[in-house]
Amino acid sequence: MNLQVYSMAYPVTSLGPGRRIVLWVSGCTKTCDGCISPEMRDPSAGKAVPVSALRRRMLELDPSIDGVTISGGEPFDQAPALAELLETVRADRPNWNVLVYSGYTLHDISQVAGRAALLPFVDVVIDGPYMKDMPATHPLAGSSNQVIHYLSARASTLKCAMDACTTQQLNLGIGSGSFDMLIGIVQDSLRERVHEALNEPPRDADGPGGL
Repeated sequence: MNLQVYSMAYPVTSLGPGRRIVLWVSGCTKTCDGCISPEMRDPSAGKAVPVSALRRRMLELDPSIDGVTISGGEPFDQAPALAELLETVRADRPNWNVLVYSGYTLHDISQVAGRAALLPFVDVVIDGPYMKDMPATHPLAGSSNQVIHYLSARASTLKCAMDACTTQQLNLGIGSGSFDMLIGIVQDSLRERVHEALNEPPRDADGPGGL
C-alpha cells in the first residue's frame, strides 16, 4: 500500500510535546480561507511512498524521539494507509505517541468506516477546519473552533505537556534544492517577519521540512 506524502521533518518541537517526527500527507478537499498549506491540497502533490519504505525510514531515526505528528493535507483521507503505517511502527516504537491534525470533526470521522479505521492508532486528534477569524486559544490549535481530543489512556498523560507547549514557536525545515519550510502554528505577522529575516518569499505550512 502507498501513502501520498508531501514531506517529513525531524526532530520537530513546534507541533506537539517533545521531539517529534512530523509527516505531511497530500490531498485535501476543503478550501479553508487562509489555509497555511494550500500546496498540499492536490492529492497528487508530493510522491507516493510505499508504507513499508516509510516505516523503515522512520525506524532509522533516533528511537528517543517522543512521538509522531501527522498533518497535511487531510490525514483521514488516507486513513487505511496511515493505520497500516502506525500499526507497524508502534510494534517497534511502542513509546511513541501519535497526534493527528484533521479538518474534519471527530464526529465526522467516526461516521465513515474508512476514516475511523485510523483512530485506534491515534492518541490525540486536533479537529475542525481552520477559521482565520477565530484566533487560537491553545498553542497547538490553528483557530479557536478546533478541539483537542484525547483518545487513549496514554493521551491523558499528555494533556499537561500539550497545554504547556510554547506558543508562537517555529522550527525551520530545510530540504533538498530550494525546498524549505517554517514549521509551527504562529500568527501571520510573526511568520512574515521571520520570512523577511531569512530574506526569502513566504512558503508556509503548519508545517514541513524535507522527506
